[in-house]
Amino acid sequence: MPELPDLENFKGNIYRKLTSKKLIDVNVYNPQKVITPQSALKEELVGRELAIINRLGKELLFDFAGGRVVAVHLMLNGKISIVGGADDAAKINFRIFSFVFEKETVVFSDMGGLCTIRYKPSLDGAPDALGGDFTLEYFLNAARRKRTVNVKSFLIDQKVIKGIGNAYADEILWLARVSPYSTVGQIPEAVMIGLYNAIGSALRDAIASIKAISPDIISGEERSFLKVHNKSKKRTDTGFPIIEERIASKITYYTEEQILYS
Repeated sequence: MPELPDLENFKGNIYRKLTSKKLIDVNVYNPQKVITPQSALKEELVGRELAIINRLGKELLFDFAGGRVVAVHLMLNGKISIVGGADDAAKINFRIFSFVFEKETVVFSDMGGLCTIRYKPSLDGAPDALGGDFTLEYFLNAARRKRTVNVKSFLIDQKVIKGIGNAYADEILWLARVSPYSTVGQIPEAVMIGLYNAIGSALRDAIASIKAISPDIISGEERSFLKVHNKSKKRTDTGFPIIEERIASKITYYTEEQILYS
């Protein structure tokens, strides 16, 4: 599943291909996954230029100005393709939705059928993991409300923090040297401050690493650089064996150097 660092790279690369180009059509191939009717999308969007692509959590926000925002959540297997005309778009399997610009067509597809498209999405108030409103004060207050919760479950709860998924929760916990088996309320405040700082560090480093390895990426995942959540690695750079277990219903990678607070 693409996570926050992937999507940060996607948005810039996609926008550069579509700058100053007018939308000439919208296609809905799977109406069950597109909340707004196709007629409304066509009426309000066709003829407009894409103003910017933003990101909130795990959603890409295609902003056509004036509140006309299309939110795309790729879920587990969703993919983005940029092709030429209708003939090229027709070759893509499992299509959900497409934006047709003057020379490019952006196709969203998903073999699992889980990708969702929302128009003019409402916000639920949870801050993005790299947003200005994700402050240390917010993080510590959220932790106090979730004292009995497993720390990995806490980090990937999109109602608490938007954007952190399974892979980066492991990277963050390893960077902070906190065991994924820890209980939030048992972690000392000084360690929680370190965990908060690790969130920003791990995510920003990942954004830069993805850009360096796959500078034109617009879909999929780049995971080769990960320090612990990495199937190809047996030990971390610090020399500890990487353990793979299921924690909080997720395949989790960690090491014994991470301290258990329980």
